[in-house]
Amino acid sequence: MAIQEIIQKEDWKPSTSEFLQSWEWGEFQATVGNRPIRVSVGGLMIQGFVHSLPLGMAYVYWPRISIIEYRMLGKNISNFLEKKLVFFRIESIERPDIPHSIFYIQNRQPQHTLILDLAKSEDELLADMHSKTRYNIRLAEKKGVEIREEKNREWFWKLNEETTQRDGFKSHGKVYYETMLELPIVHQLTAFFEDKPIASQIYIGWNGRCTYLHGASSNEYRNLMAPYLLQWESIKIAKKFGNTEYDLWGVAAPKEHGKRFHNYSWDETDKLSTVTRYKAGFGGTVKSYPDAFEIPLRPALYRLFQLAKRVL
Repeated sequence: MAIQEIIQKEDWKPSTSEFLQSWEWGEFQATVGNRPIRVSVGGLMIQGFVHSLPLGMAYVYWPRISIIEYRMLGKNISNFLEKKLVFFRIESIERPDIPHSIFYIQNRQPQHTLILDLAKSEDELLADMHSKTRYNIRLAEKKGVEIREEKNREWFWKLNEETTQRDGFKSHGKVYYETMLELPIVHQLTAFFEDKPIASQIYIGWNGRCTYLHGASSNEYRNLMAPYLLQWESIKIAKKFGNTEYDLWGVAAPKEHGKRFHNYSWDETDKLSTVTRYKAGFGGTVKSYPDAFEIPLRPALYRLFQLAKRVL
């Protein structure tokens, strides 16, 4: 099976709607220290990111890739790198059938999400929502919340600081968001009330899918329900520009007899439980990805790496 490195953007044509496989996302990752490696394996194009380890070694993280011949990839990919590869970390779109040893790990990307079908009309999309979600959208409109489509890193960062302090979760640094917003495939919508930004959301549109990636909101005016109107406006814009799917990007793991809202039941102990209620109100179809796994390329060094993780 021939493996060829792709080095020109015009030659990069992966058959997926996963933005993690876009050329632009690869360039963004390079700015934060993760070199992209793009290869064609028997005609199937996949992108990974090289993460450095001590002593000149490294591993490659392959996010949201299709099933391929991993054994052939492992034997040949090091030809394109200066570093010695210890292992692959893989998050596959489909559940793989791999004959050699693998080690399952926690997924880095959201393992479960909700996908809206943008082939539906706006009326159909609204009808698929929970009545409370539709009510919150109308409330924000009635109260005079205004939506602006404009990239402004200061608006987002200020609101993000308020959100992380309020909700107690970790955030990327300011430069991370600033650099991301420079990408042509990234879009930002911000909600204003009386000319003051009160909520902002970041989206990525690529290959027919729009993904809601980051959201932030002010501690003030929370009763105006601005995030609901932001989400609805972004859905309409994504549909207008020809996207066929809208990815709400990450919900708690489904659970048959768990916490339930609208058409989704989930594990209430999941760290995404709170945001899941918000997203579930918009409807959509559940999409789950297989467990992530690692394939050792140098078994002895891989065991040392695992030991170091436990000690440190």
